[in-house]
Amino acid sequence: MALLTNDQVALIVQDGSAGKMALFALKNATALDTVDLAQWFKVVKRVGLVSDTGTTVGSCTFAGTVVTILTGPLNDGVWLLVVGVAA
Repeated sequence: MALLTNDQVALIVQDGSAGKMALFALKNATALDTVDLAQWFKVVKRVGLVSDTGTTVGSCTFAGTVVTILTGPLNDGVWLLVVGVAA
């Protein structure tokens, strides 16, 4: 369980100025890793995850702007789709 660093989190696309949707690419993500999205969101409302291997579609928990990957990835590339309130 680790907080992913800035070089592991890449914003791919985002849309919205009040409500926001963003797609992130995460490098070397593992189950129970966390990522803080405060740079992009005031609060996260929904999250979806797809990993390169292991669990194809996984779930996450979130509190405020911190997202935790629950199960699936083990040092994988991960796509994270996030919806919330724009920062």
